[in-house]
Amino acid sequence: MPAFSTPYIAGTDANRTIKDALAEVLTRRSARKRISVTDLINPRQAFLGRTHPEIQPSPERQQTMMAGTGFHDAFGRAVSTEEFVEQLVEFQEIVGKIDIYEDHPVEVKTTGAIPADPIGWRPYNVEQLGMYCTMVQRPRGHLIYFRRSEWGRPSDLKAYALEFADLPSIAAEMGRRRDLLRRALEAGDPAGLPRCEWFGRQCDYEAICGCALAPPLERLIGYGTVRVQEAVELTRRLVDGIGAVPFPRDRVALNDLVFPRKAAFRRGPGGQEDGETAQDRMASFQRRAFDDALKDAIWYGFPGQCRYRRVSLGSVSASVMLFHDVPTILRTYRRREMVDRRRLAEEVPFYVDRLAFECALTDSPRGRLVVYYSEVPEDKFMVYDFWFRDLPEIRAEMQRRLDLLESGAEPSELPACQPAWMMNRCQFAPGCRCVEG
Repeated sequence: MPAFSTPYIAGTDANRTIKDALAEVLTRRSARKRISVTDLINPRQAFLGRTHPEIQPSPERQQTMMAGTGFHDAFGRAVSTEEFVEQLVEFQEIVGKIDIYEDHPVEVKTTGAIPADPIGWRPYNVEQLGMYCTMVQRPRGHLIYFRRSEWGRPSDLKAYALEFADLPSIAAEMGRRRDLLRRALEAGDPAGLPRCEWFGRQCDYEAICGCALAPPLERLIGYGTVRVQEAVELTRRLVDGIGAVPFPRDRVALNDLVFPRKAAFRRGPGGQEDGETAQDRMASFQRRAFDDALKDAIWYGFPGQCRYRRVSLGSVSASVMLFHDVPTILRTYRRREMVDRRRLAEEVPFYVDRLAFECALTDSPRGRLVVYYSEVPEDKFMVYDFWFRDLPEIRAEMQRRLDLLESGAEPSELPACQPAWMMNRCQFAPGCRCVEG
């Protein structure tokens, strides 16, 4: 079934100007002057990144990096507090940002697999934690690996406790790499820098890196200098803490008006106990984190052109993002090809209805839907401008749904969720009977 708002759509345009501007913002790199821990992991790659800004990572790699950044930020705030998340530290003219630093450094890594042997699998992760431990003079730290949920494989999480036996040796190697990188940048020549960790592994700079003739990278750590132990109890506490925030029974959210039948089930007896596993919650957390990273890219990439406006309808209160003064929603869609703009209301009716509702609440006939197609290889963005007519009628339908929810109406009295494939992910199916609706 198409979106409720289909009869109210006056037109749909693909906005190429905004699309190109968003793509440019995502590839833009800020100039760095200070040497960081990340630079010291692969000094040659750090040199090339600063001296060849014209070489950009592929869209797939950008997506992976953004997903990791978003998850780090969201994960840290879910399991810790603002006081301890993303802590900047300095040591001998080297800077670093620790994901979580309370009593000791904690680094979070998003990966496609969880290693049984962190030292042998990706030693640079262990080295990074070792550098942070050295900078704050704490011999003990934690590495947390979060396995992404991809193509039917569940997400997972595991924590390791690491204890470094020789912090002074790590400090000496950090200073040596710092000095090598400084001299290379001053001379404009990477000849003295060690071979990159990514040599022969599809590095973005492989055509110009010169790694084949470079000396090998000397390891900061080894099996004799760090002790690794699985932190079973910490893993359990993190999995419990990352769970989704319960839906309040006494408050209707704006998205409940998009999926009112699901909201009615959720507010009914037993609705809180939705039966989601820890893996389900982590996968959902992963998706939200990536969406937040995209929103941050827009927010900070267009200073002064984004703002949030508070709106309300009865007891419903929400914030609407205005981009160039147009209500804008950003969504990530896992699809291998882009949707024909004429079929958006059928393919993703929940996107279109949410946009229509935000337009009605802001009295704006124009709304903007930004879709990031995560599985499309290259050209990932589409920006659709929708024009809606009869905004008061859209608002009246929102009020009708709200009144039914607040009165405790039976789920069958409310519009069914669409499209039908959503039943595969719904905890209330097939009893919800949305397909019949």
